[in-house]
Parts: sequence; structure tokens; C-alpha cells
Amino acid sequence: MCLLKVYIEDAKTGDRSLVAGNVALISVENNQFRLLDVEAGENVLANVDFFILDALNSTLVFRLKAE
Repeated sequence: MCLLKVYIEDAKTGDRSLVAGNVALISVENNQFRLLDVEAGENVLANVDFFILDALNSTLVFRLKAE
């Protein structure tokens, strides 16, 4: 089974932080992304934009919104 690793990237520095390692489901509600990690449960991300989905490496990157 291929699950996603989800990162948040700082647009200014390019640094990425892993926020979830085994994501099976992602939904969008009220401008927030809900991640369902099979090990860690639900995680809600706000103030981020979709940036990159790399299917080959099972990686999804969100970018922090500019303030």
C-alpha cells in the first residue's frame, strides 16, 4: 500500500517539515486540509496552499501562505 508523506514548506527559506507520514485520505473543508494518517489519526492544516504532489515518491507538499 502506498501512503503519502506530507510536508509543509516555508516559502521564504524552502525548508520542509514532515507533518504526517502515512496519509491515506485528504479532504478540504472551510479552507483547511484534513489529513487522515493511519497511525497518528487526523491532522488539520490551515494557512497552507497546495504546492506539489509527487506520485512517484508518494509525497505531498503544502506551502505556508504568505502573511
